[in-house]
Formats: sequence, structure tokens, C-alpha cells
Amino acid sequence: MPSEIAEFREQARHHEAELPSAQRKSLGQFFTGLPLGRVLAHLALEPETRTILDPFAGTGDLLDAVQEAAAARNIEIERLDAIEYDRSTATFCKTRLCALLPGGTFESDTVTGDAFSNTLRLPVRQYDLVITNPPYVRYQSLNGRAEGVRKNLAQRVEDLAPSASKGVWTALSEKYSGLADLSVPAWLLSAMLVRPCGRLALVVPATWRTREYADIIRYLMLRCFRIEAVVEDTQSGWFSDALVRTHLIVARRLTDDEAAVPISERTHLGTIPWLEVSPEAAAESSLLGAAFPGDFPEAQFAVRAADCELPLGIARRPFDLTKEWLDLKHQDARRSWLAHLEPFSSQAGTASHHSTPILIPEAIAALLADKPEPAVISLEEAGVSVGQGLRTGGNRFFYVRAVGKPRNGTQAVKIDPAFGGDVIEVPEASLRPVMHRQADLPQFCKGHMPDTRVLDLRQWAHPDDLETLKRASPIAGDALPQEMPPTLASYVASAAHKQIAGGKPIPKLSAVRTNVRAARPGIAPRFWYMLPDFQPRHMPQAFAPRINHDEPSVFANVEPVVLIDANFSTFWSKGMQWPTGALASLLNSAWCRANMEALGTPLGGGALKLEAVQLRKLRLPKLGETATRDLAALWKPRPSRDALDAIDKLVLSAVFPSATDTERAEIAAALYEGLAYSIDRRLKGVA
Repeated sequence: MPSEIAEFREQARHHEAELPSAQRKSLGQFFTGLPLGRVLAHLALEPETRTILDPFAGTGDLLDAVQEAAAARNIEIERLDAIEYDRSTATFCKTRLCALLPGGTFESDTVTGDAFSNTLRLPVRQYDLVITNPPYVRYQSLNGRAEGVRKNLAQRVEDLAPSASKGVWTALSEKYSGLADLSVPAWLLSAMLVRPCGRLALVVPATWRTREYADIIRYLMLRCFRIEAVVEDTQSGWFSDALVRTHLIVARRLTDDEAAVPISERTHLGTIPWLEVSPEAAAESSLLGAAFPGDFPEAQFAVRAADCELPLGIARRPFDLTKEWLDLKHQDARRSWLAHLEPFSSQAGTASHHSTPILIPEAIAALLADKPEPAVISLEEAGVSVGQGLRTGGNRFFYVRAVGKPRNGTQAVKIDPAFGGDVIEVPEASLRPVMHRQADLPQFCKGHMPDTRVLDLRQWAHPDDLETLKRASPIAGDALPQEMPPTLASYVASAAHKQIAGGKPIPKLSAVRTNVRAARPGIAPRFWYMLPDFQPRHMPQAFAPRINHDEPSVFANVEPVVLIDANFSTFWSKGMQWPTGALASLLNSAWCRANMEALGTPLGGGALKLEAVQLRKLRLPKLGETATRDLAALWKPRPSRDALDAIDKLVLSAVFPSATDTERAEIAAALYEGLAYSIDRRLKGVA
């Protein structure tokens, strides 16, 4: 390798380290690095590849990796182009790519600017290969840029989308969620810049298949592309500062006529390899060097990706694209964008063969490959709802800690250090116990109330607001709040002016401002310190930690019911049609916990994230009154092994009604074995 190129690679890391952290966050500058770039480059390159683009190029790692891979495989590329938003980074990328030119006969151009801008011009209209790491910027951090991005993306559709499938691209660009992060429109743009039959190669977080707002991307990849391979790291080690695992995706764009056909009218989408790479596969200079010793281990990996037998540290499983479509269809059937793009009334293709699909995670389906078909229904069909606990938008104000026991109707509480950390006296009636942290769970399971309290001030008004309340009294039918005692009023006044989070006082925080409500006929006004009325998801029957450091577990919210914080996902049934103990027993069965493990998102350090959107995919057996009553009787905060076995027997009898007792025992053993294997893998990185 020429010394000049090696020097640029070293300088790239230095340039990235010198960028201000605030800028990196606002622009989504999480740089790929050469080791990961090499894996994706070898997977994506093919002998016919001539023109390559990275529309979010950063310092040029992916393009450097593509050029290196092309040279190693004697692929004669013609263009290696880049777009980069940040001027200093674009300048570095341009200089780096120029240094690569002597090593090949290609041309290169680095365009500085916004890839979404409709005034930006590229040397080639569409490319044989678009390879990129789309920027991840949360919608809250786009600072008014989101609408401009959407508008420019729509113009790009007009310029780039072919006639037969233009309606598809238009719908996708217009209807993606306003809550989506920047990677969603970036993914759409990158896809449009691929020529028909060309390839799209992406570095993305594993949450592309779990976040609701990313479902439109899952649809894009099934409607307009043929996914060819997915590669997953079994630990979040490919990005040192990432919280979730990384996926590499390689997909071939369909022709315009192929993309114009709705997915529901296609007969079979096929199966592709899903490859899992653990730290065991890595060597010092390559993520695959231990699995494939010798020169260019990434090239060996690309050749052998479809093999059934792979080296230690790499596992392969089939990924059924038809099942992916059925899962997406089942989850999003009511969404306007999907209804617009798919004629679900059609009796052709996949729709006619899978009108009521059994949707269980791939990992569970693999465990039960030779077992009877499970008889399960959705949570909605079972009458169970899933949500997220209480999000106040300003926990440092609303959350206090009880000190000692209440006296004469008052309770001593310790306030947050941001407000001085003092102990003050407040009315006992203004406090509600809340399960805030997992650290409180052991004592909660023993029947002890958590010490954390929520300030529920819906019936307490600050003295400065009494005049507003008096003016509202003729039109407000409800009883008006009473005046706060001086100590509480002083605390509220202090919080109203003290700047803490990002230089803003609590009342100005976006999630707190919405508490304010003007008086309306029959309804009293509400002030910033008054939380909205609590919903069933805030006081559920059962709850599970959103971040699980061991195996997934569900806890019953028994009498006295407490509020549950947003650190937990919550379960409840309408009208309490499920007894709390029965619901908790069911959700702690081997069937449910193994499915939760398979549905969750593994995080750095081996934790498992369980969001409500993932838990809604859980499938439950249809239980009769007797089984439900028996499950309720079996519930204990810390059930014994015998009790868990009895729960499993009841649940699996309903999930597999045609199985024998011996088969059900084998299924239970397989579920526990699969659960233990998955936990061990995410905790230790064993593939």
C-alpha cells in the first residue's frame, strides 16, 4: 500500500476525532472505518460495477474500501464519487480520493453540499453501486430542517424516479413519519440514486426492522429492491460508541416494471442469507481475519456467504422475505401509506396463500421447525394492550424521593440536586408512588412500595395562578384546584425560573409545555406543573424493563397499583378482562420470554431493549376461562420452579393443542435452551 494512502487513512481518524462533538451529533457523523468498509465493499462489488457513489461520504472510508477491493479483484471502475455536507470533511475526502487515483484509471468528484438539495448536480444520474452509512440524526435535532429535506426529496423523485413506479417513490417520500430520524429520507435518497439492476449497500443500525417509523424502509426494500444479504454483528463492537448492533445490507434494485407490481401480487419473494459475525471472527486488522486467514479475508467471506458450513465466529440462517412481507403487512395494514400502495383485496400472489399468517420470530420458528404448528393470536385479538410508562418530560422536577413516613397529611420529600437537593414538606395527597428504576424491583417484589414519588399537582394551584382559576370558575364544571401550601409553591416558583436542561427552565421544555391548557366550557385551565390525566399505560397490570441485562421478565402491578415510569414497557387489558395474575403468569412463561428475547434489540454490553412496538408482535395462545383462572392462581412475585413448570404446561397446552405431553415437554426444553443460548450470545458475543 503506498505510504500516502496509509497516511490519509491515519489522518482520517485524526480529522474525525477533532470534529466538535456537538457538530458530529447534529450532522450524524458516525464514521464507518476501513475494517467495516472492507466487509461491505467486497459483498457489494461485482465484476460489472463501474460507477460508485457515497452520498454521505464522511472522510471517504467506504469509497477507499471499494477502490481497494476493486484493485484486489481486478475490477475496472470508472467513477468514484462522493457527496459530503460538512465543508472541512468534504475537503479531506476529496484530497483522499485524489490520492487513490494513481492506483486506478477511474475519475472522481467530491461534491460539497446537502445531498437532498435539488440544485446539487452529480457527474452521473444514477450509479451501478451506491454504498453509504446514512446519517442518524433524531428528528428533535433537525432544527427545522425536516420539512426542507422532505420537500427536496420529493423533487428528487420527480428528477430520478422512472415513470411506471413513480407513484411508489412519491408515496414513500411524502408519507414517511414526521418522527423519523434523518436516516430514513437518507436511505430513500440513496435508493433512488441506484440505477435499475444496480446495487445498494448500507451500514445501518439494527433498529431498521424494529422502529415503527422505519417500516416504510422495510417496505421500500421489498417493493423496489431484492435484498441479497444481511450481515449482523452479534455485539455492538463495529462502532465503539454505538448502543445497538450494526447491520450491513446489500440489495439489488428491481427494474421499473418489476417495482411497479405491488408486493401482494407477487408469488414468492424468496429466502436470502442472514449472517451473524461474532468477535471470534476478528483478527487485529480485519473483522474477519481469524475466520478467513490470509490476504483479503473479506473477499473470502463474500464468496462463501451462501455456504452452509462457515468458520467459527460466523453463523448463517435463512431470512424469508415472504415472511418479512407478511409481518410488515400484518403490522401496518391500517397505515394509510400501505393501504395506498398495496391492493389488499387482491386474491393473487402471497395474499391468497397467507390470509391469516402465523407470525412468530425467525429464531423461534427455527427452534420449532419439526414441531406442530403453534395456535396463537395477536395481543390485540387476546385483548391485551402494550405501551410505555409515564414520561413527564421533566423528571428532575416531577420526581421526588419520600423521606420517612407521612405525618398529619404531609410527607417529607427530597428534591433533585438541580433544585438544591433539599428536603421539603408537601401534601401527602400531591404524591403518587412510581416505579422509576429497576433497582427498586427486588423490594417491590417483596411487597415494599418504591420511595420515588411523582408530584401529581392536578388539584393544586400556585398562588400566582389563583386569579386565572377564579376567572375560569363560571365555565369550569369540575372542582377547581386548591392553593398550594407555601413550601410547595416556593419549589414550583423556583423550578419555573431555574435554567437546567440545555439552558431551559422546566416549563419551557418541549414535553412540559404541552401540559398547559386554556380554560374551556366545563374544563378548568391547566398549568405547566400539572401532569395530564394518567392513562392505563401509566398504571398497567404488568410491566417489563425496556432495558434487560439478563433474561426478559414481567412484573405484576398488584394492589396498591403504582405508576410505572417510561423506563418500562407496560401491559393492560381493557376492562380488566384479564386478571392481573393470569396476565403476569402468561407473560413469564417460557413461550413468551423466549419470544421476547427474539423480538428485542440487543444493545452494547449485552443488554436487550424491549420496546412496545416490538412487544406488540408477541403472539399469545387463546385461553379459556379455566386456564386463565388457573394461571391467576399460580402467580407469585417470585414463582418457584414448580410454579413456572405448571405455567408452562398450561400455556404450551394452548399453544400446541395437537401435541402430546412428551412433545410439549420437548418444546419447553427447546424454548429454555434457545433462550439461554440467545442470552449467552448477547452477553458474551458467542455466535
